[in-house]
Amino acid sequence: MRLNGRHVLVTGGAGFLGSHLCEKLLAEGAKVRALDILAPGRETNLSTILEKIDLSNNNIACEKSVLNAAKDIDAIVHLAFPMALRQRSIETQVITDILAGLLNLIRAAIDRNALFVYISSIAVYGNNKYVPIDEKHPLEPVLLHGAVKLSGEYFCRTLAGSRGLRAVILRAADIYGPRNSRVSVPIKFLLQAIQNEPITIYGDGSDSRTYTFVSDFSEAVVLSLVQPEAEGGIFNIGGDDCISMLELALKVKKITGSQSPVLFQSCPAAGRRLFIDNRKSKELLGFKPAFNIGEGLAITHQWFKDNQELYQL
Repeated sequence: MRLNGRHVLVTGGAGFLGSHLCEKLLAEGAKVRALDILAPGRETNLSTILEKIDLSNNNIACEKSVLNAAKDIDAIVHLAFPMALRQRSIETQVITDILAGLLNLIRAAIDRNALFVYISSIAVYGNNKYVPIDEKHPLEPVLLHGAVKLSGEYFCRTLAGSRGLRAVILRAADIYGPRNSRVSVPIKFLLQAIQNEPITIYGDGSDSRTYTFVSDFSEAVVLSLVQPEAEGGIFNIGGDDCISMLELALKVKKITGSQSPVLFQSCPAAGRRLFIDNRKSKELLGFKPAFNIGEGLAITHQWFKDNQELYQL
């Protein structure tokens, strides 16, 4: 096991990504503490491991809570991110809490000389200037989500230079899989297909992007914790496929056996291609996606059939 003897703090540990990561860290031999306000994260996400981890129901914006949670750790993986901002809220308090929480965690990491793994997003790139999008692509986010993630990257890079923060930045392409609480495109298509409703596509279906199955994402985080080459680096994390929305809809229909028609809805822009270059993470981290989009969707579909009540379209 690659993480024997390591003690890792996971913020947002009861959420979709966090719960999968906590499971992975345990399987690799780590001691795990999860810090989560349990909204939208749920204890049920951790039901199979709840007795094996330390779950702290606190807000990262509370400095005392963060320092207590980080008192005996040697790595922090920062996943916590409010759903309100993903839904394009511009509430001042939401952003204030994000930045306060980030600084609390960075301070704790510096005090402990702990490795800080900051989970960023491909949203920092904005619209593609070229493809595939590598880590040198211009950083011009078009959504507040991306702007806030990018500001976090700058905090990490600045404090690495000025205060000795040991940091790794992972820019993750859209992640999907069981327990996904956010209705992203793969989730929406699966739910529409399962319910035999029209699968709705904005534009002509040519928009395309790279997706990441949640198990591959968790493996990338583990690699960032164990590979010496990771420290100080910025890495794209994504699957090997770049799939169009039409191809995705047809793949979902095949996997689910649904008779749902594909319905195109007018959209002023079309042809956006977010093809993410994962070669750097392969070369330096040894990252190798284990699941293609079809395999990941099939696993997610099996889970969704028993959990449709958790979602509303």
